[in-house]
Amino acid sequence: MEADKTPATPADLVGQVTHQDPAVGLRAVVALRRLLDELERLHVDNARDEGWSWQAVATALRVSRQSVHEKHASRRRATGKEN
Repeated sequence: MEADKTPATPADLVGQVTHQDPAVGLRAVVALRRLLDELERLHVDNARDEGWSWQAVATALRVSRQSVHEKHASRRRATGKEN
């Protein structure tokens, strides 16, 4: 695997996040952050599609209703998933 490419799997990241080389570790942190953002979008969409309120989603994520709404509602509206 080339040093400048994002690892292909979460398992690859596990080994790299504790790497002694800060450049490797920091790249793994960036990749993990992107993966977590993608997973959050997926599961917020699933929850809303199943009728969860913004408050229920916020409670599950341990954030405020306002913060989860601000982060996801406009994206969902733009894709026709939210009124």
